[in-house]
Order: sequence, then C-alpha cells, then structure tokens
Amino acid sequence: MTTEQNSSRAEKLSNILAPENVTAFVQEISGYLSPETSSVAHIMPLAWRIGHLAMEPHALWELFRESHRQRIIVIPPATRAHHSAGVRAVLEPFVTIAETTNRQTMLMGHMDAGTLSVGPLTWYQRGPAGLLDDYIKFLNEIGRQPRHFPVPETVSAAAQAFCERRGISSTNRIVVLNVRDHNFLPDQETHFYRTADIATYEPAVRHLLDQGYWVLRTGIAGSVDAPFAHPRFLDIWKEPDYTDLLDPGLIARARFGITCSSGPEAVFRILGVPQLMVNGVLQSGMWMNPQDKLVFKTYHAIDDGKPARLHALLMQGVALFSDTDNVARSGFTVEDNTADEILEAVIEMDASLSKEHHPDESANRRFLEIGADYQAFISSTGHPADRRSVVRRQTQYGYALPWTQLADSYVKSHPEFLE
Repeated sequence: MTTEQNSSRAEKLSNILAPENVTAFVQEISGYLSPETSSVAHIMPLAWRIGHLAMEPHALWELFRESHRQRIIVIPPATRAHHSAGVRAVLEPFVTIAETTNRQTMLMGHMDAGTLSVGPLTWYQRGPAGLLDDYIKFLNEIGRQPRHFPVPETVSAAAQAFCERRGISSTNRIVVLNVRDHNFLPDQETHFYRTADIATYEPAVRHLLDQGYWVLRTGIAGSVDAPFAHPRFLDIWKEPDYTDLLDPGLIARARFGITCSSGPEAVFRILGVPQLMVNGVLQSGMWMNPQDKLVFKTYHAIDDGKPARLHALLMQGVALFSDTDNVARSGFTVEDNTADEILEAVIEMDASLSKEHHPDESANRRFLEIGADYQAFISSTGHPADRRSVVRRQTQYGYALPWTQLADSYVKSHPEFLE
C-alpha cells in the first residue's frame, strides 16, 4: 500500500469518528439514559452473527456489572440483520438492547475508539476483538472465574415442549452437535479455516447413540446433510416447529456439546454448559470454561512437513489469525481432525463428566505453561502491530487461563504438540 493510499485510508477512518457522527450517536442513545443511572454502551455491528451476539454482551456485563447499573448494546434491527431470538432473550434481563439503522453508528462499532464519558454515559468502544481482549484480562485477575447467564423460563419451556413432542423425556440424555461446513458463507473462503466435514463425526455420533443419547445437531438452511440417520439423531433446524428461540434452551438441556470454532460454541460458553471443542483453531481472543476440553486441528510446519509444536505456533503468531492464508504466511498448514480423533475425544469427554476419566495433569500443566509464556510475551513486547489496523494488537491469550483443559486424547495422538 502506497503512502498516498495509507493517507486516504486514514482520512476515511477518521471521518467515521468525526464529531458530528459521535454527536449523532450520543443523541440517538440519550433516550435510554437517566441522569440517576450510570450507563455503559457498546456498539455491535456484528450482532447478526450468533457468536458475537452471545460473547460481546456477556463480556460487557462482566466488565461493568459492578460499576454501571445499565449496560447497553447498540445493534442493527432484526429486520435489517437477523439475529438469534433465543440469545436475545437470554441477554435481555442483563443488558438493554438499543436498535439503530444509522450506518455511521455501525461503522463506528468496528473501530477501537477507546472509552468516552459523556454525563451519565460511558461509551465503551474497543471493537469486537478489543472487548474480548479486555474481558480475558479481567479473568486473569486472581480469584476470578467466568460467571454465566441463566436461560429464561420462556426459552426453557419452549425447548422442553419441543423435546416432549419428539418423545425426549426429562431423563433422556442429550448432546448438542455443531459442525460448521463449507456451505457457511461459501463466497468467503476465509471462513473455511474453521470448517469441518460432518462425515468424520459419524463414529462419534453412533457411539453416543449406542450409549442411549439423543444427538441434536444445530445448523442453518443449506448446511451439508449428515450421511447417517437414526431415530434419536435430529437436524433440529429442519424440524417444522423449529425457531432459533429454542437454541439456548436445547443447549442448556444438553449434558455437553460437541462444537468447533464457530458461533454456536459461544452460547455454550456464556451459559456455562460443558463443551468439547473439536476441529478447534488457535485463537488469542477465545476462552473456555473449567469443564470444557480442547481438541485442535492438526498443524504442520510447511518447511519440513513435521507436526507443529504449540510453542512455535504461538510465537509465529498463528493465534492472531482466523484464515488459512495468514496461517500459511506464518509457516503452517492445517488439517481437520480424523474420525478416530473425534471419537476418542467424545469418549473422554463423556467419561470426564462421569468422573470416570483421570486427566493427565502433567500434560495439561505443560499446556498451560506454554500458554503462560506466550501470555507474558504478548502482554509485554508482543508481535509487531499492523499500523493499518483499526484495532489495537491483542494483549491476551485466553487459552492460558488456568482452568483451560487440553483433551488427553489430543496429547496422545499429537505427542510432539507440547514439546
């Protein structure tokens, strides 16, 4: 990019935060404010994506619940950018939802504009990644663990009725499955880094079915069909009475979830429902709950084809990216988990929740040590900042939080990962 192009881009970015746009935003939100109530507001342009709609308000609530009586998120209306009715219902008791059609306001939401106080209003605008970076830093304080949202009765009742119509009783065990496939935003290949093949999940799903579980698969219209069928396996979004109001209720009803690096896993996270993340990718801005387990995709070094080590992946900056091209520029390729790897991880997760699996504490201690070293690095020197970026460089590595668990099955099949 030339100096002239950089100058033009900087000018356009500065115009987004022009005084008249900031003034218009403050005036627009003023109707939600009271002089007697301290309020914090955060603009969320990506609310149509379920992961952002779940994690950003949760982080805002955690960060400001003790200092501000009102937490406000500013989002596009559902008529313009559809968002999950179920997640919205979970949020509404804890945050105020303000809708806007103002395009300039939404553009400001992508910016790392910092914090501005105007009367009773604190405008907190760190951008999506910055908000999560601040929240992970908050969790790093001694003695803290994440707190979770409950599911409102309306959502729980709807999920219960949905289950009862299919003969799923309150004593039946459920696993909720989410597999992100190539049909998700197929024109945007950057997302393919986080996709997987539903066919590789068949042995794990059949194992759960053999154990008496119901397996409920989340998805959207156009998702790749599962290559298997069973009376206790449901693609829930295909059911005639399905609405996205049900999602948090069904997730809360599950014994655990099988997830991947895709938006629905955030719903498990903010509700505190255990999840096994398979086909996971290294990401600085993600965090897990104490009962969760991580199974990363398989990374290889491009120069020699050997399996990658976690320390090298982190120091080369892989956790900063969410696309294959930048991971390749960092020196690595990535492969999906095999069917056997997914099956072994599911068996381990089920046994762990039953207290029948004894974890490899030395391996996980090593995993956390490597994470802590990387956390220290990015908290101080860190990777060089991209001056073209509208967000600050990330300063937190969420998988270094001390309760994070790497699945033992992953260490067994990738012994070099922790070397």
